[in-house]
Amino acid sequence: MASFSDQLKQAFSALGQAPTGEVSGRFRMEAALASLPTPHHPTPPAPGRRLIALGIGASLPLAVLEYAASVCRRLQADLLLLCADPERLHPLISAHQQLLAGIACEAEGLPRVNRRSVARILERRSRVLFAISGTPDDPVRCLVPGKGGLFGGESPVPVVVVGDYQEPPRQLPAKFHQAAS
Repeated sequence: MASFSDQLKQAFSALGQAPTGEVSGRFRMEAALASLPTPHHPTPPAPGRRLIALGIGASLPLAVLEYAASVCRRLQADLLLLCADPERLHPLISAHQQLLAGIACEAEGLPRVNRRSVARILERRSRVLFAISGTPDDPVRCLVPGKGGLFGGESPVPVVVVGDYQEPPRQLPAKFHQAAS
């Protein structure tokens, strides 16, 4: 015999799954129109929906944006655009409205581009799954392992580096070359 609390749970579960009535066609039409993003005002991310952080520097390669959009669609997530200058963001994104259709974008401007400021933003947002870096000058690049410096340490989220950019090998100062010989 089931306990009273189990019966209550079962009743509430059944009540939550029960149909509440037919939704009118007009209501569906208005809801669909309200959910479409306008070209000048991107849709804000839905509360509770996961985010993918995308670092944007002076440029935004198409391959990086295509990767971010495909991941957002597969994971049912929205984009959090991290940039140093939010004014330059609109021209970079506006050319790709078709690619970003159905993905809500939210921009976060950074007062200073350093590891600490980027980590703080990502720590404040608990819904960020991971961050994407595509150019050497984007803000997320400072979270890539080996870029720690004084404030190194673990990144608050995993970082994915997209693209074929390879950093040039570091040159040792002349005094180290002499000592090695």
